Amino acid sequence: MFAKGQNIIQSFEKLAPKYLAEEDDSIGLQVGTLNKEVKSLMLTLDVLEETVNEAIAKKIDLLIAHHPVIYKPIKNLRTDLPQGRLLEKLIKNDIAVYVAHSNLDSTLGGVSDAIAERLGIAATGFLAGVYTELTGKEYGIGRLGMLPEPLILKDFADFVKEKLDLNGVKIVGDIDRPVKKVAIVGGDGNKFVNKAVYQGADVLLTGDIYYHVAHEAMAQGLAIIDIGHNVEKVVLPKIQSFLAEEFIKKRIDTEIIISETNSNPFQFR
Repeated sequence: MFAKGQNIIQSFEKLAPKYLAEEDDSIGLQVGTLNKEVKSLMLTLDVLEETVNEAIAKKIDLLIAHHPVIYKPIKNLRTDLPQGRLLEKLIKNDIAVYVAHSNLDSTLGGVSDAIAERLGIAATGFLAGVYTELTGKEYGIGRLGMLPEPLILKDFADFVKEKLDLNGVKIVGDIDRPVKKVAIVGGDGNKFVNKAVYQGADVLLTGDIYYHVAHEAMAQGLAIIDIGHNVEKVVLPKIQSFLAEEFIKKRIDTEIIISETNSNPFQFR
């Protein structure tokens, strides 16, 4: 049988509960309705017009995305402009969009854990924002972990590139310095530099770092490897596996696919 949209999201929120989201974050159902049968759902990092075109071609009923399709309140819905055209396509083709943003960053098995697993780093703690459930289970933003043996920064950057299948990274700090304790934040890591220093990290892996923040990190002795925001797509196979197990338990036949659209706006030459 095929599941209703709300039943799929109930299963998904076991992985990424809404209460883990940061205040005022744009999460949840953003377009369409969950009160419908879902034969096919697609997991995606970003909802671009190319993503929507792919969803239309593949007859997708529901998109589960990490980055919101609507970040700020919409003052108008003009279909002659890119955002309005994108939303028009979603509505006309009855494609719902559900977003899990900072809650997917914080949860166990989320973005930071997916990156740590790719690198073979066992997470030993959280970088910030620890939440404790009544059951005693803890969640938090970012992860801390130790390399089995110290590496010099240059060699660690090469290792990161290989394991995360990256064309390039940006490095902050002396490339010959040794690093062992690693802090990981998949997305924007600018506000976590001081927390990484406080936690005693040698290097911060993050998807985005600003020029002046990089200077501040250097002054405090923290190395940084900017792995690009698009690296967060490594969490999509983990979501797919989680939902596949849930669907087997519930005897649900809904198809789960990962978007093939390349949403990385940056190229390396």
